[in-house]
Amino acid sequence: MKSTLGKAFFPTLLLTSAQIFAATYLVPPENKSLIGQVQYSSVGSSDTIVTISQKYNVGHNAIEAVNPQLNLSKKLSYFSTVKVPTQHLLPNQPREGIIVNLPEMRMYYFIPGTNKVATYPIGIGKIGKTIPIRKAVITKKAKDPVWIPPEDIREFNLAQGVVLPQVMPPGPDNPLGPYAIYMSIPTYLIHSTIFPESVGKRASFGCIRMYESDIKEFFPTINSGIPIAIINSPIKVGWQEDHLYVEAHKPLDEHDKAFDTTLVGTVSLVSNLTKNQDTLVDWQGIAFIEKARDGLPHEVGVKIKKN
Repeated sequence: MKSTLGKAFFPTLLLTSAQIFAATYLVPPENKSLIGQVQYSSVGSSDTIVTISQKYNVGHNAIEAVNPQLNLSKKLSYFSTVKVPTQHLLPNQPREGIIVNLPEMRMYYFIPGTNKVATYPIGIGKIGKTIPIRKAVITKKAKDPVWIPPEDIREFNLAQGVVLPQVMPPGPDNPLGPYAIYMSIPTYLIHSTIFPESVGKRASFGCIRMYESDIKEFFPTINSGIPIAIINSPIKVGWQEDHLYVEAHKPLDEHDKAFDTTLVGTVSLVSNLTKNQDTLVDWQGIAFIEKARDGLPHEVGVKIKKN
């Protein structure tokens, strides 16, 4: 099994004085699925997991998966090194519209009228509050949205001793933040958040949360009718020219006994992708990846070229 630090499509990074925001990539040809490259960050005196996650546009889950040696509940050691998982396999879906992969806690956006794809970390619904896994479309968007708390959120907060208003106007206390995008799935939104530490976690009541810096750039390009695929793909497989890659994420807790969360399911995905192509496959490496589930693409095979 090889680490995936080789050739890939390099991102166009949107910079400020201290942060790196959304990365956009040229959509690779059909025989390529890798985008980005793994990075490493030296911890500064004021760095936390939240600041590093925002700087490199990844979620808490992704940082945690590739740095098992770190205790992320404690202050990071000054000058220690954090591995940053900024390389991804594109989902095994048609390359169009918006794809939300729930186990990965990441969204892919194939920007209309361009040959570019942008990718963003997201926060998703807590156990029992997962957004429906289905296809949908964007219906509208709102700047500085008003929030009408659903009944289950009102009840949850009341149990914590917090009485929510019937209607919450725009402002610093509105959990939707300044941007909201509505879908054809009623009551579920894509929105900014006043809790950036929740991106890359199961923390919402079903809505898709984004860093404010991300959705600020995403929002102007979104129009009604853009298709959305909400998917549950803890395992992704894909080609990078003649090389086969597998990327494994922890499954959603409520789906952790599904076929595609097992080693047999992973083997089945690889077998289906290679059934029409003679391939030398590292099955032992695949077993290791399926167990480790570090969220990074790993090379696991190569096409056998005929003379």
